[in-house]
Amino acid sequence: MRPFALLAILAVVAILGSSAAADRSPAAAPAQAAVPSRPTAPSASPPGSQPAPPAPPASSPAQPAPLASRLTPIEPSAVPEACQPLAKQALAAGPAALSARISLAVCMADRAVAPLSLCDCGESILAVDTAIEPALALLDEVIDAGDPASQLIAEHAEGELHAGVTARLLATLPAPPPGASAAETALREMRRQTLDAQLEPWRDAAARSFQHVVELARAHPELAERPAVRTAVRDSQQRLKGPAAS
Repeated sequence: MRPFALLAILAVVAILGSSAAADRSPAAAPAQAAVPSRPTAPSASPPGSQPAPPAPPASSPAQPAPLASRLTPIEPSAVPEACQPLAKQALAAGPAALSARISLAVCMADRAVAPLSLCDCGESILAVDTAIEPALALLDEVIDAGDPASQLIAEHAEGELHAGVTARLLATLPAPPPGASAAETALREMRRQTLDAQLEPWRDAAARSFQHVVELARAHPELAERPAVRTAVRDSQQRLKGPAAS
């Protein structure tokens, strides 16, 4: 190709390229993030601007719900007739209601267990468990919602309840007859051991309750001024030392 022809072609290409660049639209700006990123440090306030108001103080802790709202309502007509006066007292407000609930629980447990025909067998243990369940529920509520003194008395009542039904089931084991043979004596001993194993949960529950009494008294020495508390603590300590707690 001749030199002047090549130069002419290059000139035309340069003119077309500059024209295309002039017609091209500007590049689009980068897309902005949907949510702005959190700054790593606060920017300085413009001169003369007012400082940001301080954060409001943290709200005070919520007050505990009223005692009555934390206790299961009691319908006096639904409890044994002998316990109905205590049920009505349990409807009162304040600490008097807690004391009445403890007495009501003991009354209900006594009336529920009294008519049962018991033997040294698993069926009787199940029957007693079912009979005393409402009373234990009342005592547990006092322990959960009550003041330290009421908690201590309720714990002692639970311990006495479990220890009492343990003793009653042990009393169902027949005594060996006079002149019992070695086989009869061995059979009774086997029954006693079997019953002891079945009563172990009640013994453990009684021991835990009596131990809680002692611990509450240690944590709240001011309660020693109350005669009922002193009696419960002394009895719990004695039971923990002897077989009555187990």
